[in-house]
Amino acid sequence: MKHIKVASLLLLLSIIFLSCSKTTNDSTNSNKEYVLPAVDTAGAVTGDWVIQRELADPQKLNPITVQDAIGQELSYYIFERLLWAAERTTYDKLPWLAESLPEISDDHLSYIFKLKKNIKFSNGKPLTGDDVIFTFKAIKNPLVDDAALRNYFASLMKAELVNGDKYTIKFTMSKPYFRAKDALGDAQIMCKEAVDPEGLTDKYGWEETVDYKTAEKNPSLKKFADFFNSEDAGRNPKYLIGSGPYTFERWETGQYVELRRNPNYWNKDALFGRSFPDKIILKVVQDESAAIVSAKNKEIDVMYLNKPVDFVKTMANPEQFGMKNADPTEPRFDYLGWNMNNPLFSDKKVRWALSYLIDRNSIIEKIHYGMAVPVESPVYFQDKKHINPDLPIIPYDPEKAKQLLKEAGWMDSNEDGLLDKMIEGKRVDFKFTFLLNTNESRKQAVLVIIDALRKVGIQAEIQAIEWSVYLDKTKKHEFDATMGAWILTDYPPDEYQLFHSSQIAGEGSNFTSYRNDEADKIMEQYRLEFDDNKRAELIKKLQQILYDDQAYTYLWTPKAKYVYGERFRNVRWYPTPITSYQLTEWWVPTGAQKYQTAN
Repeated sequence: MKHIKVASLLLLLSIIFLSCSKTTNDSTNSNKEYVLPAVDTAGAVTGDWVIQRELADPQKLNPITVQDAIGQELSYYIFERLLWAAERTTYDKLPWLAESLPEISDDHLSYIFKLKKNIKFSNGKPLTGDDVIFTFKAIKNPLVDDAALRNYFASLMKAELVNGDKYTIKFTMSKPYFRAKDALGDAQIMCKEAVDPEGLTDKYGWEETVDYKTAEKNPSLKKFADFFNSEDAGRNPKYLIGSGPYTFERWETGQYVELRRNPNYWNKDALFGRSFPDKIILKVVQDESAAIVSAKNKEIDVMYLNKPVDFVKTMANPEQFGMKNADPTEPRFDYLGWNMNNPLFSDKKVRWALSYLIDRNSIIEKIHYGMAVPVESPVYFQDKKHINPDLPIIPYDPEKAKQLLKEAGWMDSNEDGLLDKMIEGKRVDFKFTFLLNTNESRKQAVLVIIDALRKVGIQAEIQAIEWSVYLDKTKKHEFDATMGAWILTDYPPDEYQLFHSSQIAGEGSNFTSYRNDEADKIMEQYRLEFDDNKRAELIKKLQQILYDDQAYTYLWTPKAKYVYGERFRNVRWYPTPITSYQLTEWWVPTGAQKYQTAN
């Protein structure tokens, strides 16, 4: 249902990709005025299943190498973190696996976490500091496919037990980072014994994780990374052992992923520790019409409607099918990304021209049925403290676009109807391909854009591919242009992952290959600043630079469009990343339960 792009710590820190089914970034959700519905757990009972429709399979469920929001959502039910924003109205971090908030040195270079001693993984093994250290050694391994996540731990030098105490871990940083506590606290802890039975991570030191060249010299480091990046390590339940409220049971590709409530879950807290459904099942239905029929037939309990027309028309009266609807605003933005390694898009005048050819208001009205707001920044539009208010929405202006294209040297020199230009001694026509996943509303929007491009002499076409292939091609820079979306996290924004030039290499999230030295310096300075007011000024400057460069063509933030079964109680919609809901909270009265789980 969700997704999007290549980030990790996915419900965590990183910006995440949305398949829309849904995709993810890193801006804050500071809309503190949002009022949640009252908790409805009086008389709540366990039992029943929740079947959630998705457009595609998740890429994987390994919480470190996962790069899409679908996989990240499921990983959150399996794996847990040292700290968690369990209280959804303030997002204040609470100790979770940790028994208290960390002890932080005055220079912000040392963080000491103490673990609770009653926590066990679903396989019965106790969760200790060895598992925590293993998790961070895996994250820091330069050969592991987690570039989007690893950038948040660039200053982590080492993690070690304090005086041999398996429940006390000290993290040492090379330099301060204002989000270090959140980053350390948000990593999902994996079971070392399950995923590294050979102890390969014990055979390399922290100093060997500084870069690719150093890492490749250690055969154990490389052997571990090769396995950890494998499909088996991302899909096999025997390796994906967590301490969370659900266990990963099975995955039938193209059909479903099944999670089962952990009967031995350690957390018995009445408010935050209860999980009600016996099973959470992700059901893959690629065809939107078929998915709606399944929902009407009560074969699907919750789904994101990818085509706005289905929300406002087809499912306008869901109660006749035993369902309800909801349209919460989620922290995300949709965008067009131009591969700046392609000479068609290397000139910012061209990128500005392309932005002038996007009729946002018309697309929002005709395709999104008004259920979106135009944006011009990667910062969540409701984050009033950090967003730059002085970035006007770029209007639809074909004449201005033509002028800029001419200034950039693009003309129809041979009068064949296509703009062309001499590049490296060759005449090049302005032709390119939009790489998309199979999201239908995204395709409809791009078709409108292609028509506008055609009218000024630019030829474009669409290549729509399966979600996992799309992710692979974008992170390898194998595309001309794309339309995507990033889901934003509930932290103060940090755009380093998307726009710093260091994130171009190693399959990082800067897949458009954007480079600007001034922007790099601001993002580096921003990470060192602990005064939020000063950070706000820095990120406003950064947004101006990104806008001036048209690093992306920002489009809109749409409202989410859900339908869900009316038999469920305690359905609460949150202005949060990845999902607007927490399926573990949903429950069904005994007499209304539909499914039973055999012991």
